[in-house]
Amino acid sequence: MHEPETPAAFLKRRAAGRIAAGHPWIYKGEIERIEGGAATGCEIDVRDEGGRFVGRGIYNGASSISVRIFSRVEGEALDEAFLERRLRGALRRRASLFGVRDVDPDNQQDLLRRLPETCRLVWSEADLCPGLVIDRYGDACVIQTLSIGVERWKGLLTDLLVRRFGFRLVVERNDVPVRRREGLDQVKGILTGDGPAVRRVRVGSAVMEIDLMEGQKTGAYLDQVESYGIIRDEAGGRRVLDAFCYQGAFAIHAALGGAESVLAVDMSEEALNAARRNAEINGVVSRITWKCANVFDFLHAAAKEGGTYDLIVLDPPSFTRSKDRVPEAARGYKEINLRALSMLREGGLLATFCCSHHVDADVFRGIALDAAFDAGKQLLLRRVFRQAPDHPILPAVPETEYLKGFLFEVMPD
Repeated sequence: MHEPETPAAFLKRRAAGRIAAGHPWIYKGEIERIEGGAATGCEIDVRDEGGRFVGRGIYNGASSISVRIFSRVEGEALDEAFLERRLRGALRRRASLFGVRDVDPDNQQDLLRRLPETCRLVWSEADLCPGLVIDRYGDACVIQTLSIGVERWKGLLTDLLVRRFGFRLVVERNDVPVRRREGLDQVKGILTGDGPAVRRVRVGSAVMEIDLMEGQKTGAYLDQVESYGIIRDEAGGRRVLDAFCYQGAFAIHAALGGAESVLAVDMSEEALNAARRNAEINGVVSRITWKCANVFDFLHAAAKEGGTYDLIVLDPPSFTRSKDRVPEAARGYKEINLRALSMLREGGLLATFCCSHHVDADVFRGIALDAAFDAGKQLLLRRVFRQAPDHPILPAVPETEYLKGFLFEVMPD
């Protein structure tokens, strides 16, 4: 029987260069025409204005991003074999990133046993699977299917994760607003397996109790694992403030690193209760003071009262999810950095983070330096923070790089 021809989307000239360079998103306004009767969820070939093949993706008529490209190989079917190849490729990259050697690259379960207990296994576009996130928490994993292309694979993906990779519990955390822009419902739940959704696993140097169903993101901030270790190493003998502490990872690592004292502040009592449990697990509960407060208000009051610290960590949630809100976000970032700097003396350290893709590293550094100028402080840049290496960055896709941060030291007057 003759196979039906794959529908084709023909690009406008202005979009062809970006797509050919490796970006997988094709916006509705970048398509000149579609031939072949494309329906949402179908495979579609992408061609330039001259008809030359650019890639194969999945079409979504309900989204402003009409096509996400999954393959640059003409004629490649986006089927089970394709998905398994992508997963195996992502796993091999993690093995390389974490220095795993002398292991059969085709033995997925053995490879997993050699990787950290908690890590990101698949990072969306950076692993050539637009919209797919898979985080590992021991023998459980959490998935997010954030595009129609990977949503249609959810059942197949769950089966592969159990049958080929050996996971005993697969949880979906698709309770995120971005799915609405894809015409998808927000849902969460256990896809397969049994056992508790609250898992005790190692995150950096600490053992943390992670709620895979209710925790933020997929349960924990795995992108900050390297940063936790840096703060641990810098905290010895210092009075530490962890602002926006969530479940206490920075505070606990500071205490494990020998901090003289740690004050951890968050506006969520529920998060602080989880943080206290994590501190108990790690034997540092007596070394950390917890405070439930609006962090902006706390920083303002503490600075006004003349509070001082030797190391301050600012790791707020994203202040903007769109370009048009960047000026407002910049004011918020500047305010918290200004308050923090006013509580640091000579030799004090400020670790300041931003997790919004829309605020790039140069802009964020400029915000911190503006705050330092207003505070009358000169800063030495000690270290640049980035997302953990299991959240790789694909330069052709700027959206894969979102977490940035700086460790500043306050210099003498």
